[in-house]
Amino acid sequence: FLFIGACRDDEIDENHPLTKELNKIRRKNIDITNINVTSVSRTDVNELISDVINLPTHLTESFSRIVYQKTSGNALLVTQFLQSLWDEGLLFFSLESNTWQWDSKEIDAKEIHDDVGLMMSKKILQLPAECQFGMKLLACLGSKCDKSTLRLLMMCQKCPHKERSLKKRKQDADVINNEFSIFDPAIDEGLLKEERSCYMFAHDQIQYGAYSLMLENERARLHHQIGHSILGKMSDDHVSDLLFTAVDQLNRGEIFMEEAHGRMKLAKLNLKAGEKAMSSTTFLNSASYLKRGISLLCDDHWEKYYDLSLHLYSLYAEVEYCNGRFHNISLTVKSIFAHAKVY
Repeated sequence: FLFIGACRDDEIDENHPLTKELNKIRRKNIDITNINVTSVSRTDVNELISDVINLPTHLTESFSRIVYQKTSGNALLVTQFLQSLWDEGLLFFSLESNTWQWDSKEIDAKEIHDDVGLMMSKKILQLPAECQFGMKLLACLGSKCDKSTLRLLMMCQKCPHKERSLKKRKQDADVINNEFSIFDPAIDEGLLKEERSCYMFAHDQIQYGAYSLMLENERARLHHQIGHSILGKMSDDHVSDLLFTAVDQLNRGEIFMEEAHGRMKLAKLNLKAGEKAMSSTTFLNSASYLKRGISLLCDDHWEKYYDLSLHLYSLYAEVEYCNGRFHNISLTVKSIFAHAKVY
Protein backbone atom coordinates (compact mmCIF):
# COMPACT_ATOMS: atom_id res chain seq x y z
CA PHE A 1 0.00 0.00 0.00
CA LEU A 2 1.47 3.34 -1.09
CA PHE A 3 -0.07 6.56 0.18
CA ILE A 4 0.94 9.92 -1.31
CA GLY A 5 -0.13 13.16 0.35
CA ALA A 6 0.69 16.83 -0.04
CA CYS A 7 0.60 19.83 2.30
CA ARG A 8 2.11 23.30 2.65
CA ASP A 9 4.95 23.73 5.13
CA ASP A 10 3.61 27.07 6.35
CA GLU A 11 0.27 25.47 7.27
CA ILE A 12 1.68 22.60 9.35
CA ASP A 13 3.46 22.94 12.71
CA GLU A 14 4.43 20.54 15.50
CA ASN A 15 0.98 20.75 17.07
CA HIS A 16 -0.93 20.05 13.86
CA PRO A 17 -2.93 16.76 13.85
CA LEU A 18 -1.10 15.63 10.69
CA THR A 19 2.31 16.06 12.35
CA LYS A 20 1.17 14.06 15.37
CA GLU A 21 -0.24 11.31 13.15
CA LEU A 22 2.98 11.09 11.13
CA ASN A 23 4.99 10.81 14.35
CA LYS A 24 2.77 7.91 15.44
CA ILE A 25 3.40 6.17 12.11
CA ARG A 26 7.17 6.67 12.44
CA ARG A 27 7.14 5.13 15.93
CA LYS A 28 5.69 1.98 14.34
CA ASN A 29 8.78 1.81 12.08
CA ILE A 30 6.76 2.49 8.95
CA ASP A 31 8.82 4.21 6.26
CA ILE A 32 7.86 7.79 5.43
CA THR A 33 9.67 9.64 2.67
CA ASN A 34 9.53 13.43 2.73
CA ILE A 35 9.82 15.15 -0.62
CA ASN A 36 10.26 18.90 -0.38
CA VAL A 37 8.86 20.57 -3.48
CA THR A 38 10.65 23.89 -3.71
CA SER A 39 10.25 26.79 -6.10
CA VAL A 40 11.70 26.40 -9.57
CA SER A 41 15.23 27.66 -10.18
CA ARG A 42 16.22 30.61 -12.34
CA THR A 43 17.54 28.15 -14.91
CA ASP A 44 14.16 26.41 -14.96
CA VAL A 45 12.38 29.74 -15.43
CA ASN A 46 14.70 30.60 -18.30
CA GLU A 47 14.08 27.23 -19.98
CA LEU A 48 10.32 27.67 -19.55
CA ILE A 49 10.36 31.13 -21.13
CA SER A 50 12.68 29.93 -23.89
CA ASP A 51 10.26 27.13 -24.69
CA VAL A 52 7.16 29.35 -24.54
CA ILE A 53 8.42 32.07 -26.87
CA ASN A 54 10.62 29.78 -28.97
CA LEU A 55 13.92 31.60 -28.47
CA PRO A 56 17.34 30.25 -27.44
CA THR A 57 18.04 30.39 -23.68
CA HIS A 58 20.93 32.84 -24.08
CA LEU A 59 18.52 35.36 -25.64
CA THR A 60 15.89 35.00 -22.89
CA GLU A 61 18.31 35.05 -19.95
CA SER A 62 17.94 38.77 -19.16
CA PHE A 63 14.15 38.52 -19.43
CA SER A 64 13.98 35.40 -17.25
CA ARG A 65 16.17 37.07 -14.62
CA ILE A 66 13.55 39.81 -14.17
CA VAL A 67 10.72 37.28 -14.10
CA TYR A 68 12.55 35.19 -11.50
CA GLN A 69 13.22 38.23 -9.30
CA LYS A 70 9.55 39.20 -9.44
CA THR A 71 8.16 35.72 -8.73
CA SER A 72 10.88 34.09 -6.58
CA GLY A 73 10.43 31.01 -8.73
CA ASN A 74 6.82 30.34 -7.70
CA ALA A 75 5.59 28.25 -10.63
CA LEU A 76 2.03 29.59 -10.55
CA LEU A 77 3.23 33.18 -10.25
CA VAL A 78 5.63 32.71 -13.16
CA THR A 79 2.89 31.55 -15.54
CA GLN A 80 0.40 34.19 -14.37
CA PHE A 81 3.02 36.94 -14.54
CA LEU A 82 3.88 35.98 -18.13
CA GLN A 83 0.17 36.00 -18.99
CA SER A 84 -0.23 39.48 -17.47
CA LEU A 85 2.75 40.75 -19.49
CA TRP A 86 1.07 39.48 -22.66
CA ASP A 87 -2.27 41.02 -21.65
CA GLU A 88 -0.64 44.41 -21.03
CA GLY A 89 1.41 44.37 -24.22
CA LEU A 90 4.76 44.21 -22.41
CA LEU A 91 5.46 40.85 -24.05
CA PHE A 92 4.51 40.85 -27.71
CA PHE A 93 5.23 39.27 -31.07
CA SER A 94 6.85 41.63 -33.56
CA LEU A 95 5.77 41.06 -37.14
CA GLU A 96 8.67 43.18 -38.38
CA SER A 97 11.38 41.07 -36.77
CA ASN A 98 9.25 37.91 -36.73
CA THR A 99 10.18 37.22 -33.12
CA TRP A 100 9.00 37.81 -29.56
CA GLN A 101 10.06 41.03 -27.85
CA TRP A 102 9.58 42.56 -24.41
CA ASP A 103 9.92 45.88 -22.62
CA SER A 104 12.50 45.18 -19.91
CA LYS A 105 12.22 48.60 -18.21
CA GLU A 106 8.43 48.46 -17.92
CA ILE A 107 8.50 44.85 -16.77
CA ASP A 108 11.12 45.61 -14.14
CA ALA A 109 9.02 48.53 -12.87
CA LYS A 110 5.83 46.45 -12.78
CA GLU A 111 4.53 45.62 -9.30
CA ILE A 112 3.53 42.07 -8.51
CA HIS A 113 1.72 40.74 -5.45
CA ASP A 114 3.56 37.98 -3.61
CA ASP A 115 0.15 36.93 -2.26
CA VAL A 116 -0.89 34.46 -4.96
CA GLY A 117 -4.49 34.38 -3.76
CA LEU A 118 -4.79 38.17 -4.03
CA MET A 119 -3.26 38.09 -7.49
CA MET A 120 -5.76 35.44 -8.57
CA SER A 121 -8.65 37.47 -7.12
CA LYS A 122 -7.65 40.51 -9.17
CA LYS A 123 -7.40 38.41 -12.31
CA ILE A 124 -10.84 36.88 -11.72
CA LEU A 125 -12.31 40.38 -11.31
CA GLN A 126 -11.29 41.10 -14.91
CA LEU A 127 -13.57 38.33 -16.18
CA PRO A 128 -17.22 38.87 -17.22
CA ALA A 129 -19.61 39.17 -14.27
CA GLU A 130 -21.46 35.92 -15.04
CA CYS A 131 -18.12 34.06 -15.19
CA GLN A 132 -17.16 35.50 -11.80
CA PHE A 133 -20.47 34.30 -10.39
CA GLY A 134 -19.90 30.80 -11.80
CA MET A 135 -16.42 30.65 -10.29
CA LYS A 136 -17.74 31.73 -6.89
CA LEU A 137 -20.36 29.00 -7.12
CA LEU A 138 -17.70 26.45 -8.02
CA ALA A 139 -15.37 27.70 -5.25
CA CYS A 140 -18.09 27.04 -2.66
CA LEU A 141 -18.24 23.42 -3.79
CA GLY A 142 -14.51 22.76 -3.68
CA SER A 143 -11.67 22.35 -6.12
CA LYS A 144 -13.87 20.60 -8.69
CA CYS A 145 -17.49 19.71 -9.40
CA ASP A 146 -19.23 17.39 -11.83
CA LYS A 147 -21.33 18.94 -14.57
CA SER A 148 -24.59 17.35 -13.44
CA THR A 149 -24.35 19.03 -10.02
CA LEU A 150 -23.30 22.32 -11.59
CA ARG A 151 -26.20 22.15 -14.04
CA LEU A 152 -28.62 21.61 -11.16
CA LEU A 153 -27.23 24.58 -9.23
CA MET A 154 -27.12 26.90 -12.23
CA MET A 155 -30.81 26.17 -12.84
CA CYS A 156 -31.63 27.10 -9.23
CA GLN A 157 -29.19 29.96 -8.68
CA LYS A 158 -29.89 33.22 -10.46
CA CYS A 159 -26.89 35.11 -11.75
CA PRO A 160 -27.85 38.81 -11.73
CA HIS A 161 -25.76 39.51 -14.81
CA LYS A 162 -26.44 36.46 -16.95
CA GLU A 163 -29.71 37.51 -18.57
CA ARG A 164 -28.32 40.87 -19.62
CA SER A 165 -25.14 39.24 -20.92
CA LEU A 166 -27.09 36.71 -22.98
CA LYS A 167 -29.13 39.47 -24.57
CA LYS A 168 -25.92 41.08 -25.74
CA ARG A 169 -24.80 37.79 -27.26
CA LYS A 170 -28.14 36.50 -28.51
CA GLN A 171 -26.88 36.39 -32.05
CA ASP A 172 -24.62 33.50 -31.06
CA ALA A 173 -27.03 30.58 -30.64
CA ASP A 174 -24.29 28.12 -29.75
CA VAL A 175 -23.19 30.23 -26.81
CA ILE A 176 -26.74 30.56 -25.49
CA ASN A 177 -27.52 26.85 -25.82
CA ASN A 178 -24.38 25.90 -23.91
CA GLU A 179 -25.25 26.45 -20.25
CA PHE A 180 -21.59 26.17 -19.27
CA SER A 181 -20.41 28.87 -21.67
CA ILE A 182 -20.06 31.28 -18.74
CA PHE A 183 -16.90 29.37 -17.79
CA ASP A 184 -15.25 29.80 -21.21
CA PRO A 185 -13.36 33.03 -20.34
CA ALA A 186 -11.89 31.38 -17.22
CA ILE A 187 -10.83 28.35 -19.25
CA ASP A 188 -9.25 30.61 -21.89
CA GLU A 189 -7.27 32.35 -19.11
CA GLY A 190 -6.08 29.02 -17.71
CA LEU A 191 -7.97 29.48 -14.43
CA LEU A 192 -10.34 26.54 -14.92
CA LYS A 193 -10.01 23.17 -16.60
CA GLU A 194 -12.74 21.09 -18.19
CA GLU A 195 -12.05 17.41 -17.76
CA ARG A 196 -14.63 14.96 -19.08
CA SER A 197 -17.68 15.38 -16.88
CA CYS A 198 -16.40 18.01 -14.47
CA TYR A 199 -14.93 21.50 -14.11
CA MET A 200 -11.98 22.08 -11.82
CA PHE A 201 -9.73 24.93 -10.73
CA ALA A 202 -6.30 24.82 -12.32
CA HIS A 203 -4.74 25.51 -8.89
CA ASP A 204 -6.04 25.60 -5.34
CA GLN A 205 -4.88 29.22 -4.99
CA ILE A 206 -7.26 30.12 -7.82
CA GLN A 207 -10.10 28.53 -5.87
CA TYR A 208 -8.98 30.50 -2.81
CA GLY A 209 -8.92 33.68 -4.90
CA ALA A 210 -12.49 33.11 -6.14
CA TYR A 211 -13.73 32.25 -2.65
CA SER A 212 -12.06 35.29 -1.07
CA LEU A 213 -13.97 37.61 -3.44
CA MET A 214 -17.04 37.02 -1.29
CA LEU A 215 -17.63 38.53 2.13
CA GLU A 216 -18.20 36.02 4.92
CA ASN A 217 -21.93 36.72 4.99
CA GLU A 218 -22.20 36.27 1.20
CA ARG A 219 -20.32 32.97 1.40
CA ALA A 220 -22.63 31.63 4.10
CA ARG A 221 -25.71 32.69 2.13
CA LEU A 222 -24.46 31.00 -1.04
CA HIS A 223 -23.55 27.82 0.87
CA HIS A 224 -27.05 27.83 2.36
CA GLN A 225 -28.70 28.32 -1.05
CA ILE A 226 -26.55 25.62 -2.66
CA GLY A 227 -27.40 23.14 0.09
CA HIS A 228 -31.13 23.80 -0.24
CA SER A 229 -30.98 23.59 -4.04
CA ILE A 230 -29.29 20.19 -3.93
CA LEU A 231 -31.60 18.93 -1.19
CA GLY A 232 -34.69 20.06 -3.10
CA LYS A 233 -33.66 18.24 -6.29
CA MET A 234 -32.26 15.14 -4.62
CA SER A 235 -34.07 11.90 -5.43
CA ASP A 236 -33.80 8.64 -3.54
CA ASP A 237 -31.60 7.26 -6.31
CA HIS A 238 -28.98 9.96 -5.76
CA VAL A 239 -29.09 10.30 -1.98
CA SER A 240 -25.76 8.52 -1.52
CA ASP A 241 -24.07 10.77 -4.08
CA LEU A 242 -25.40 14.17 -3.09
CA LEU A 243 -26.40 13.94 0.58
CA PHE A 244 -22.91 14.69 1.86
CA THR A 245 -22.55 17.66 -0.49
CA ALA A 246 -25.93 19.08 0.56
CA VAL A 247 -25.24 18.66 4.29
CA ASP A 248 -21.73 20.11 4.00
CA GLN A 249 -23.12 23.19 2.26
CA LEU A 250 -25.94 23.65 4.77
CA ASN A 251 -23.50 23.30 7.66
CA ARG A 252 -21.36 26.07 6.20
CA GLY A 253 -24.44 28.24 5.79
CA GLU A 254 -25.80 27.43 9.24
CA ILE A 255 -26.29 31.09 10.24
CA PHE A 256 -29.11 31.33 7.69
CA MET A 257 -31.04 28.41 9.13
CA GLU A 258 -34.35 29.32 10.72
CA GLU A 259 -34.33 29.26 14.50
CA ALA A 260 -35.16 25.99 16.29
CA HIS A 261 -37.11 24.19 13.53
CA GLY A 262 -34.48 24.80 10.86
CA ARG A 263 -31.64 23.81 13.17
CA MET A 264 -33.41 20.60 14.19
CA LYS A 265 -33.95 19.77 10.53
CA LEU A 266 -30.25 20.28 9.90
CA ALA A 267 -29.41 18.13 12.95
CA LYS A 268 -31.51 15.32 11.42
CA LEU A 269 -29.69 15.70 8.10
CA ASN A 270 -26.34 15.45 9.90
CA LEU A 271 -27.59 12.30 11.60
CA LYS A 272 -28.55 10.86 8.20
CA ALA A 273 -25.13 11.79 6.77
CA GLY A 274 -23.43 10.30 9.84
CA GLU A 275 -25.32 7.04 9.39
CA LYS A 276 -24.40 6.85 5.70
CA ALA A 277 -20.74 7.58 6.43
CA MET A 278 -20.79 4.95 9.17
CA SER A 279 -22.26 2.35 6.80
CA SER A 280 -19.30 3.03 4.50
CA THR A 281 -16.89 2.62 7.46
CA THR A 282 -15.67 6.22 7.10
CA PHE A 283 -15.85 6.70 10.85
CA LEU A 284 -13.98 10.00 11.02
CA ASN A 285 -16.44 11.63 8.64
CA SER A 286 -19.33 10.03 10.49
CA ALA A 287 -18.10 11.44 13.81
CA SER A 288 -17.81 14.90 12.26
CA TYR A 289 -21.43 14.86 11.04
CA LEU A 290 -22.79 13.46 14.31
CA LYS A 291 -20.85 15.96 16.41
CA ARG A 292 -22.19 18.76 14.24
CA GLY A 293 -25.71 17.40 14.66
CA ILE A 294 -25.30 17.41 18.45
CA SER A 295 -24.06 21.02 18.39
CA LEU A 296 -27.25 22.06 16.58
CA LEU A 297 -29.56 20.73 19.29
CA CYS A 298 -31.38 23.24 21.48
CA ASP A 299 -30.77 23.51 25.25
CA ASP A 300 -33.77 21.36 26.22
CA HIS A 301 -33.30 18.87 23.40
CA TRP A 302 -33.60 15.81 25.65
CA GLU A 303 -37.14 16.85 26.53
CA LYS A 304 -38.27 18.16 23.13
CA TYR A 305 -36.31 15.89 20.76
CA TYR A 306 -35.57 12.79 22.82
CA ASP A 307 -35.36 10.23 19.98
CA LEU A 308 -33.14 12.46 17.84
CA SER A 309 -30.88 13.27 20.79
CA LEU A 310 -30.50 9.65 21.86
CA HIS A 311 -29.75 8.54 18.30
CA LEU A 312 -27.12 11.25 17.75
CA TYR A 313 -25.36 10.71 21.08
CA SER A 314 -25.41 6.90 20.85
CA LEU A 315 -24.03 6.78 17.32
CA TYR A 316 -21.42 9.43 18.12
CA ALA A 317 -20.14 7.36 21.07
CA GLU A 318 -20.05 4.28 18.83
CA VAL A 319 -18.08 5.84 15.96
CA GLU A 320 -15.63 7.55 18.32
CA TYR A 321 -14.98 4.14 19.84
CA CYS A 322 -14.21 2.88 16.33
CA ASN A 323 -11.91 5.89 15.85
CA GLY A 324 -10.09 5.09 19.09
CA ARG A 325 -10.82 8.55 20.47
CA PHE A 326 -11.94 7.37 23.89
CA HIS A 327 -11.59 10.81 25.48
CA ASN A 328 -14.58 11.97 23.39
CA ILE A 329 -16.76 9.09 24.57
CA SER A 330 -16.82 9.82 28.31
CA LEU A 331 -18.97 12.98 28.30
CA THR A 332 -21.23 11.55 25.61
CA VAL A 333 -21.94 8.38 27.57
CA LYS A 334 -22.50 10.37 30.77
CA SER A 335 -25.12 12.46 29.00
CA ILE A 336 -26.85 9.32 27.68
CA PHE A 337 -26.93 7.74 31.17
CA ALA A 338 -28.28 10.97 32.64
CA HIS A 339 -31.18 11.31 30.20
CA ALA A 340 -31.96 7.92 28.65
CA LYS A 341 -35.35 6.54 29.69
CA VAL A 342 -34.25 2.91 29.35
CA TYR A 343 -30.84 1.24 29.07
